[in-house]
Amino acid sequence: MKDRFYLGLLIAVVALVYGNSLRNGFTMDDDLYVSGNPQVTAPTLRGLFGPHRITKVFRPLTFTSFAVNWFMDRGQPRGFHVVNLLLHAAGACLLYLLLQNLLALSANGKTVAFAAALLFAVHPIHTEAVSSIVGRAELLAAGFLISAWLLHLRNRELPALLCFVAALLSKESAVAFLPLVVVGDYARGKLRPYFQYAGIAAITAVYLGILWSVQGGRLGVEALTISRIDNPLAALSPTWRILNALRIDWKYVALQFYPATLSCDYSFNEIPLYFDLRHTLPWAIAGVALIGAWIWAVREKRSAWALAGGMYFAGFAATANVVIPSGTIMGERLAYFPSAGFCLLIASAWAWPYMRQRRAAWGVLAVIVAALGLRTAVRNPDWKDNLSLYSAAVRAVPGSAKMHANLGAAYLEANQRELARKELQTALQIYPNFPQAFESLGLLESRDGNYQAAGRMLEAAFYSTRREDNPNYDDMAVNLAAVYMQTSHIEGALQLLDREIAESPGYGRAWANRAVIRYKRGENAAARTDAETALRLDPGNQQARNLMQLLNAAAPSSLLR
Repeated sequence: MKDRFYLGLLIAVVALVYGNSLRNGFTMDDDLYVSGNPQVTAPTLRGLFGPHRITKVFRPLTFTSFAVNWFMDRGQPRGFHVVNLLLHAAGACLLYLLLQNLLALSANGKTVAFAAALLFAVHPIHTEAVSSIVGRAELLAAGFLISAWLLHLRNRELPALLCFVAALLSKESAVAFLPLVVVGDYARGKLRPYFQYAGIAAITAVYLGILWSVQGGRLGVEALTISRIDNPLAALSPTWRILNALRIDWKYVALQFYPATLSCDYSFNEIPLYFDLRHTLPWAIAGVALIGAWIWAVREKRSAWALAGGMYFAGFAATANVVIPSGTIMGERLAYFPSAGFCLLIASAWAWPYMRQRRAAWGVLAVIVAALGLRTAVRNPDWKDNLSLYSAAVRAVPGSAKMHANLGAAYLEANQRELARKELQTALQIYPNFPQAFESLGLLESRDGNYQAAGRMLEAAFYSTRREDNPNYDDMAVNLAAVYMQTSHIEGALQLLDREIAESPGYGRAWANRAVIRYKRGENAAARTDAETALRLDPGNQQARNLMQLLNAAAPSSLLR
């Protein structure tokens, strides 16, 4: 009876705290991984089991879930947010069941498990994973990983291995499962014969081999060039990368204790990097001391502490920039599963006053949960749209060039040009060679009729980026060609469009722009062919529609873009 009550309460709390996230739309990376991802909008079995065309991530189960949402909800965001909320509620419930099993021999183990799950359900550091649609990779990986661990504890090895596979196909960070179960079994004094872990090890090895293959003979983020904007640590020597990463890892700890200021981004130049021991060595020593304390807890079989540390360290192993550089310097979504360990640690500490004064302890926990839940509910609407999200981010991380550039682009889309110009110029002051900022500033100049200045900006953006690194490369090429057309550089525009069509023949805007050039040159048959191709690729392309009307009427006219 108590289990049902606890599970029901966890579900109710998640619904209460995250209910306002259902009003949110598509934001930030949702275009890259969902609405602008053919693996989701036009899925095929081969496409789903291949790497993402830009980032090379291999997450078939996550993209399949997006594809189902896309089909069921006809491209609307609400259903995506409903699924994320349900996944988080399921994750909190599964965490309670897992910890209850792991702490079965501990005093007040069930109560500690519930307190940890309750903290996990409401903690504001999870808002990025839950309120951002693309955070589903974290939710799925954690949910399946916890399920696999729970099944392992119940000696249901085959279902456990199947859940482990599902976790791996959701996100690559699930490779941490083997050390988790070993630490868990050892801490409980129930370490199994080594051969019983062979299945997990074999699946991990096979998965890494598949990942290596689909990413072109490389693993993880090494399969792409890590942007200095996204992760300045990636360009450092291993020594300075690790020392700075260990210092940054303590920021996660600070956010979990005091999540007052949260952000969807921590990219260049929000977090300063140091190249001296005065700023880096103390944090490294503190990290080593913490790991030493955890090892002591494991050896002494202090199960709650050992499990808390195991979850935390294993959860961050692939993303903390210590073992290998990751795609980002820091991200709150990356703390989703590791924070389960933090919540267990806090719940274990709370158990001490609970054993002495239960009513007061429940009162303290209720206040903490209420405060965390309120902060989460206040944070959720930041994901309403890009303008809301980037405005919040600029307030939280004013040193981020990326957030200023993103906010500038959002202002430009809303036709708030002066605000857009201010943010884009700020982005370039922080990072003078930022292609994204140059691109948006070029579009702004173009809208204001300053085509020469627009051309310079768009050239700076286009010629400093590569197709394989930038999901907006096609747009950048056509935007530059359009400005060339406005400044009578017709041959330059035609050459650029010819190359774009050769490299990306499925991009309708390029065909439509080339059709306009051919029409202006009197090549009506070629113009008609290009316009028809543009409409076949994109039936809503207004530029191609206008041109077809002119061609069908056989009446010369100027064509406005």
